[in-house]
Amino acid sequence: MWLWFSKLGSPKWFYEISGRWLPWLVGTMSVFLLIGVTWALLFVPQDYQQGLINRVFYIHVPVATISLAFFPLMAVAGAITLIWRMKLADMVVKTAAPLGAWFTALALASGSIWGVDTWGTWWIWDGRLTSMLFQFFLLIGVISLRSALEDSDGAARACALLSIVGFINVIVIKYSVDWWNTLHQVGTNFSTDSGGANGPEIWVPLFLMTVAVYLFFVVSLVMYTRNEILQRERRAQWVADLVSES
Repeated sequence: MWLWFSKLGSPKWFYEISGRWLPWLVGTMSVFLLIGVTWALLFVPQDYQQGLINRVFYIHVPVATISLAFFPLMAVAGAITLIWRMKLADMVVKTAAPLGAWFTALALASGSIWGVDTWGTWWIWDGRLTSMLFQFFLLIGVISLRSALEDSDGAARACALLSIVGFINVIVIKYSVDWWNTLHQVGTNFSTDSGGANGPEIWVPLFLMTVAVYLFFVVSLVMYTRNEILQRERRAQWVADLVSES
C-alpha cells in the first residue's frame, strides 16, 4: 500500500497513468452528457407550478453537489502536503481552487435563475445561499493567497491550512437547511415508482447529468494537474524527453 501511495505522489507516474485514463474519461463523460442533456431538455415533463424553468434543476443540482466536493478534496491534499510534503498533492490544491470557484459561481448563478421564478427573488440571505457564497470567497482566497506569496513552500502550507479550514464550511452548507429555518428546500426524495411525485422520468436524467458533471470535474482536474506538472517539472529529464518525442 505504501508503495502505491508513494507512486501516487510521483508527478511523472501520475502524468503517465492519467494520459491513459483521459480518453476513456472524456468518452464516458460525453456519452452521459449527451444523453442527460437531451433527456432533460426534450423529454422531462413540465412542472405543474414551475413550467419549463424546472430544466434548470438538471444543471443546478449536479453543479451544486460537486461544488461541495472541492474543499474536502483540497483538505485531504493539503493535509498530505503538510505531513508528507508531496508535490503532487500541492498541485491538486492549486488546480482545484479555481475549478471550485467556477463550479460554485455556476451553482449560485443557476440557483438564482431558478429562485427568481420559484421564490420570487434573485437572492436572499438564506443559510444555504450565504454559506455557499462564503465558500466562493474562501476559494478566491486560496487563489489569491497562492499568487500573493512569493515563497512557494510557504504558499503551499498557507493554502493547505486554508483548505482544511474551508472544509468546515462545507459541513455548514450541507446541514444549514436542517439547522436553521431557511428558504432553501431540503433534499428531494426520489422514488422508483413511476406514479410517485419524483419518479424515474425525473430522477433518471438527473442521475445521468450528475454522473456527467462529476466526470467533467475529474477530466478538468486531471487536465489542469497535468499542465501544472509540466510547468513545475519542466527542468526534469523526463519532461525534456517527452518534449523531444513530440
